[in-house]
Amino acid sequence: MNRKAIQIGASVLLIGGSLTYLLSSSMSEQIEYFHPADAVLARSAELQGQRIRMGGKVAGGSIFQKKGTVEYQFEVQPIPAMMKHPEMAQKTVTVRFTGIVADTFKDDADVIVTGTLRPDGVFEAKDLLAKCPSKYEAEEKNEGTY
Repeated sequence: MNRKAIQIGASVLLIGGSLTYLLSSSMSEQIEYFHPADAVLARSAELQGQRIRMGGKVAGGSIFQKKGTVEYQFEVQPIPAMMKHPEMAQKTVTVRFTGIVADTFKDDADVIVTGTLRPDGVFEAKDLLAKCPSKYEAEEKNEGTY
């Protein structure tokens, strides 16, 4: 009976440990840390190759679409209210994205892109979210006070 209890206990520990390892390794691959654009610029060497989410504002006049495709390149600049690295205020991150973009994707739109930062400093985005303007911004725009 004592030997049987040891075998059951060892089996439970082995199965529990295996499940814990599998869950933790699969969850760590899914984690995408959010970084404002200024932090990505300041810590580019450290963040290269990691899957991250980056937030910022589309720089005016920087959106280019390859003719006849859904390939885009644009610049993302830091949002002043989110900045922790003021020395990066005038710098931008080049983003490349292939896919359908929302109607809200335009100059000066707040965006969040998910992807990886390449060694050449270009952010390869797999996902792109463009902020919808709030109802208050839409009302101000319609009233001409925007």
